[in-house]
Amino acid sequence: MNTLQAFKHSLLGLLNIPGVSGREELIRLALWNRLIHIADELFVDHAGNLCAAVPCGEGPTVLLSAHMDLYEELAEGRQIVQEGHLLRSTAGILGADDRAGIAVILEVARTIRRTRFAGTLKLAFTVREEIGLVGSRQLDPRFMTDIDAAVVADRRGTRDIVTSYAGRIPFCPASYGQLFERAGALAGMPDWKTTAGGSSDAGVYAQQFGIPSVNLSVGYRNEHTELETVDCAAAFETAVLIGTALHHRLITGGDKAGAWLHG
Repeated sequence: MNTLQAFKHSLLGLLNIPGVSGREELIRLALWNRLIHIADELFVDHAGNLCAAVPCGEGPTVLLSAHMDLYEELAEGRQIVQEGHLLRSTAGILGADDRAGIAVILEVARTIRRTRFAGTLKLAFTVREEIGLVGSRQLDPRFMTDIDAAVVADRRGTRDIVTSYAGRIPFCPASYGQLFERAGALAGMPDWKTTAGGSSDAGVYAQQFGIPSVNLSVGYRNEHTELETVDCAAAFETAVLIGTALHHRLITGGDKAGAWLHG
C-alpha cells in the first residue's frame, strides 16, 4: 500500500465514526488508540479536548489542531462512494469537515520523527467547534503556554493559507503565512497562497492565546450539505505541506511577539 492509499484508508475509517457536537466520545477514543503509539504525553482536558505532545528535540513548540465534532449526525445506512480521489456520501453529510483535518494531523504526527524537525509537536483535537469554537476556547492554559506557532487543518478547498478572519482580524503576522507559501514551493506546490477566510479555531489561538496561527485547506467542499465531497489527494498534500515546513525548520517561533494582534 503506497503512502496516498494508506492515507485514504485512514481517512475512510475516520469518516465512518460518528460524533456530533457534544458527543465526541467515539472519535476521541479512536484518536486516543492511534496516538498512544505516537505521543509521549496524551490526555483529555476538562472540556473534553484530546491533547498530545510529541517531543522531537530542542526547538520551537508547534501546535497542530483539528476539531472532532461533526455538523450533524451521519445518516443511518449511508455509504461512502469513491470516484478516484474524490469521496462523497450517498446520504447526508460526508463528515470531511473536519475528519480530513484530523487525518492530515495524524499523518504529520505519524511521520514527524522521520524528518529533520527539532522541537515539540503538540496536537489539539477540539470539541464543539461547530457550535461556537467552544472546545478551543477552553483548552487547558498550561498546555498552551509554551506554544510558538499553530497550524489548524480545517479550511475548505485547496491551497489556501488563511491568515485572518475576513481580512479584518489577523491570525498571524504576514511572515508566518508566507513561510507556508515557501514550504509549498519547496514541496513542488507553488500555488499555495495566503488569503482571508472565515471563523475557525485559528482565530481563538491567535486572539485568546496570542499564538500566530494559520488555517490550511484540507480538500473538502460543500461542507454541512449532502453535496459535501473531499479530495483525499489534496488532503494528503496538506500533510506534505506541513511536513515540509517542519522538516526545513521554517517555523522558528520568532513571530510570537504579539504586536500583530492589533494590526
